Amino acid sequence: MHALYKSLGKQHSWIPAVLLCLLLIALSQTSFAQEWEWAPKFKVGDQFPPISAPDQNGKQRTLADLVGEKGVVLLLNRSFDWCPYCINQLKNLNEVAAQFEQLGFGIATMTYDPVSTLKEVEIDHGTGFPLLQDVDTQHFGALDILNKSYQPGDRAYGIPEPGIFILDPNGTILLKFAEESYQIRPDFADVLNAAAAI
Repeated sequence: MHALYKSLGKQHSWIPAVLLCLLLIALSQTSFAQEWEWAPKFKVGDQFPPISAPDQNGKQRTLADLVGEKGVVLLLNRSFDWCPYCINQLKNLNEVAAQFEQLGFGIATMTYDPVSTLKEVEIDHGTGFPLLQDVDTQHFGALDILNKSYQPGDRAYGIPEPGIFILDPNGTILLKFAEESYQIRPDFADVLNAAAAI
Protein backbone atom coordinates (compact mmCIF):
# COMPACT_ATOMS: atom_id res chain seq x y z
CA MET A 1 0.00 0.00 0.00
CA HIS A 2 2.82 2.36 0.91
CA ALA A 3 4.59 1.57 -2.37
CA LEU A 4 1.38 2.23 -4.27
CA TYR A 5 0.94 5.59 -2.52
CA LYS A 6 4.57 6.50 -3.31
CA SER A 7 3.99 5.57 -6.91
CA LEU A 8 0.80 7.62 -7.12
CA GLY A 9 2.49 10.48 -5.33
CA LYS A 10 5.25 10.58 -7.93
CA GLN A 11 2.77 10.59 -10.77
CA HIS A 12 0.30 12.95 -9.07
CA SER A 13 2.18 15.41 -6.88
CA TRP A 14 -1.09 17.22 -6.14
CA ILE A 15 -2.45 14.32 -4.03
CA PRO A 16 -0.87 15.43 -0.69
CA ALA A 17 -2.18 18.97 -1.18
CA VAL A 18 -5.70 17.71 -1.92
CA LEU A 19 -5.63 15.41 1.11
CA LEU A 20 -4.51 18.31 3.31
CA CYS A 21 -7.34 20.50 2.00
CA LEU A 22 -9.90 17.76 2.65
CA LEU A 23 -8.57 17.36 6.20
CA LEU A 24 -8.82 21.10 6.88
CA ILE A 25 -12.38 21.21 5.52
CA ALA A 26 -13.38 18.28 7.72
CA LEU A 27 -11.85 19.92 10.81
CA SER A 28 -13.57 23.25 10.11
CA GLN A 29 -16.94 21.53 9.66
CA THR A 30 -16.44 19.72 12.97
CA SER A 31 -15.86 23.00 14.79
CA PHE A 32 -18.92 24.61 13.16
CA ALA A 33 -21.01 21.56 14.06
CA GLN A 34 -20.44 22.05 17.79
CA GLU A 35 -23.79 22.28 19.53
CA TRP A 36 -24.86 25.79 20.53
CA GLU A 37 -25.72 26.23 24.20
CA TRP A 38 -27.64 29.07 25.77
CA ALA A 39 -26.32 30.43 29.09
CA PRO A 40 -23.39 27.97 28.98
CA LYS A 41 -22.01 29.09 32.36
CA PHE A 42 -25.22 27.97 34.07
CA LYS A 43 -25.95 24.31 33.49
CA VAL A 44 -28.65 22.01 34.81
CA GLY A 45 -27.85 21.34 38.46
CA ASP A 46 -26.16 24.72 39.00
CA GLN A 47 -27.46 27.38 41.36
CA PHE A 48 -29.28 30.28 39.72
CA PRO A 49 -28.02 33.75 40.75
CA PRO A 50 -30.17 35.47 43.39
CA ILE A 51 -33.28 37.17 42.04
CA SER A 52 -34.19 40.68 43.17
CA ALA A 53 -36.26 42.67 40.71
CA PRO A 54 -39.32 44.93 40.66
CA ASP A 55 -42.51 43.59 39.08
CA GLN A 56 -45.11 45.49 37.04
CA ASN A 57 -46.48 47.00 40.27
CA GLY A 58 -43.08 48.16 41.47
CA LYS A 59 -42.95 45.48 44.16
CA GLN A 60 -39.49 44.00 44.71
CA ARG A 61 -39.63 40.24 44.09
CA THR A 62 -37.28 37.41 45.04
CA LEU A 63 -37.21 33.71 44.22
CA ALA A 64 -39.26 32.98 47.33
CA ASP A 65 -42.05 35.22 45.98
CA LEU A 66 -42.12 33.49 42.60
CA VAL A 67 -41.96 29.76 43.22
CA GLY A 68 -44.79 27.28 43.44
CA GLU A 69 -44.60 23.92 45.17
CA LYS A 70 -42.18 22.54 42.58
CA GLY A 71 -40.44 25.74 41.54
CA VAL A 72 -40.77 28.46 38.90
CA VAL A 73 -40.77 28.73 35.12
CA LEU A 74 -38.77 31.90 34.39
CA LEU A 75 -38.80 33.41 30.90
CA LEU A 76 -36.07 35.88 30.00
CA ASN A 77 -37.27 38.07 27.13
CA ARG A 78 -36.04 40.94 25.00
CA SER A 79 -38.98 43.36 25.23
CA PHE A 80 -42.75 43.19 25.50
CA ASP A 81 -42.91 46.73 24.12
CA TRP A 82 -41.37 46.36 20.64
CA CYS A 83 -40.22 42.74 20.09
CA PRO A 84 -43.00 40.91 18.17
CA TYR A 85 -41.48 37.50 18.96
CA CYS A 86 -41.52 38.23 22.70
CA ILE A 87 -45.07 39.58 22.55
CA ASN A 88 -46.23 36.48 20.72
CA GLN A 89 -44.45 34.27 23.27
CA LEU A 90 -46.19 36.16 26.08
CA LYS A 91 -49.57 35.53 24.45
CA ASN A 92 -48.74 31.82 24.17
CA LEU A 93 -47.61 31.75 27.80
CA ASN A 94 -50.94 33.25 28.86
CA GLU A 95 -52.70 30.33 27.17
CA VAL A 96 -50.71 27.66 29.06
CA ALA A 97 -50.05 29.46 32.36
CA ALA A 98 -52.76 27.55 34.20
CA GLN A 99 -51.23 24.24 33.10
CA PHE A 100 -47.86 25.18 34.59
CA GLU A 101 -49.57 26.24 37.80
CA GLN A 102 -51.47 22.95 37.99
CA LEU A 103 -48.11 21.18 37.79
CA GLY A 104 -46.94 23.16 40.82
CA PHE A 105 -44.83 25.84 39.12
CA GLY A 106 -44.97 29.58 39.52
CA ILE A 107 -44.44 31.68 36.41
CA ALA A 108 -42.48 34.88 35.89
CA THR A 109 -40.94 36.78 33.01
CA MET A 110 -38.05 39.25 32.96
CA THR A 111 -37.23 41.96 30.40
CA TYR A 112 -35.36 45.25 30.37
CA ASP A 113 -38.70 47.08 29.97
CA PRO A 114 -39.41 49.73 32.63
CA VAL A 115 -42.04 49.04 35.26
CA SER A 116 -44.50 51.47 33.63
CA THR A 117 -44.31 49.52 30.37
CA LEU A 118 -44.74 46.21 32.16
CA LYS A 119 -47.88 47.57 33.85
CA GLU A 120 -49.30 48.47 30.43
CA VAL A 121 -48.43 44.98 29.20
CA GLU A 122 -50.29 43.44 32.15
CA ILE A 123 -53.37 45.51 31.33
CA ASP A 124 -53.21 44.94 27.58
CA HIS A 125 -52.61 41.18 27.76
CA GLY A 126 -54.31 40.29 31.03
CA THR A 127 -51.29 38.52 32.48
CA GLY A 128 -51.75 36.95 35.87
CA PHE A 129 -48.10 36.46 36.78
CA PRO A 130 -45.12 38.68 37.67
CA LEU A 131 -43.47 40.67 34.88
CA LEU A 132 -40.04 41.58 36.20
CA GLN A 133 -37.68 44.38 35.19
CA ASP A 134 -33.96 43.62 35.03
CA VAL A 135 -32.69 46.94 36.36
CA ASP A 136 -29.21 47.84 35.06
CA THR A 137 -28.88 44.37 33.44
CA GLN A 138 -28.18 42.95 36.89
CA HIS A 139 -29.54 39.49 36.09
CA PHE A 140 -28.82 39.21 32.37
CA GLY A 141 -25.24 40.26 33.05
CA ALA A 142 -24.81 37.77 35.88
CA LEU A 143 -26.16 35.00 33.64
CA ASP A 144 -23.87 36.13 30.79
CA ILE A 145 -26.79 36.26 28.34
CA LEU A 146 -26.72 40.00 27.72
CA ASN A 147 -27.03 40.65 23.98
CA LYS A 148 -23.64 42.11 23.07
CA SER A 149 -24.84 43.48 19.73
CA TYR A 150 -25.91 46.66 21.53
CA GLN A 151 -23.87 49.17 23.51
CA PRO A 152 -24.92 51.55 26.31
CA GLY A 153 -26.98 54.30 24.75
CA ASP A 154 -28.53 52.05 22.11
CA ARG A 155 -32.32 51.66 22.35
CA ALA A 156 -32.02 47.88 22.75
CA TYR A 157 -29.07 47.87 25.15
CA GLY A 158 -29.94 45.65 28.09
CA ILE A 159 -31.85 42.92 26.26
CA PRO A 160 -30.86 39.29 26.77
CA GLU A 161 -30.48 36.35 24.46
CA PRO A 162 -33.97 34.95 25.25
CA GLY A 163 -34.66 31.61 26.87
CA ILE A 164 -36.44 29.77 29.67
CA PHE A 165 -35.18 28.40 32.98
CA ILE A 166 -37.09 26.02 35.21
CA LEU A 167 -35.83 26.34 38.78
CA ASP A 168 -36.66 24.32 41.87
CA PRO A 169 -37.82 26.15 45.03
CA ASN A 170 -34.19 26.54 46.17
CA GLY A 171 -33.01 28.05 42.88
CA THR A 172 -31.35 24.98 41.41
CA ILE A 173 -31.60 24.89 37.62
CA LEU A 174 -33.74 21.90 36.65
CA LEU A 175 -34.11 22.59 32.93
CA LYS A 176 -33.38 25.27 30.37
CA PHE A 177 -34.78 25.91 26.91
CA ALA A 178 -33.66 28.28 24.16
CA GLU A 179 -33.18 28.57 20.43
CA GLU A 180 -30.11 30.02 18.74
CA SER A 181 -32.24 32.51 16.78
CA TYR A 182 -34.23 35.00 18.86
CA GLN A 183 -36.93 34.77 16.20
CA ILE A 184 -37.69 31.18 17.22
CA ARG A 185 -38.93 30.35 20.72
CA PRO A 186 -39.18 26.98 22.50
CA ASP A 187 -42.49 25.19 22.03
CA PHE A 188 -44.47 25.40 25.27
CA ALA A 189 -45.77 21.88 24.64
CA ASP A 190 -42.19 20.63 25.05
CA VAL A 191 -41.64 22.78 28.14
CA LEU A 192 -44.88 21.51 29.69
CA ASN A 193 -43.99 17.89 28.99
CA ALA A 194 -40.58 18.34 30.57
CA ALA A 195 -42.06 20.13 33.60
CA ALA A 196 -44.63 17.36 34.06
CA ALA A 197 -41.80 14.82 34.25
CA ILE A 198 -40.12 16.63 37.19
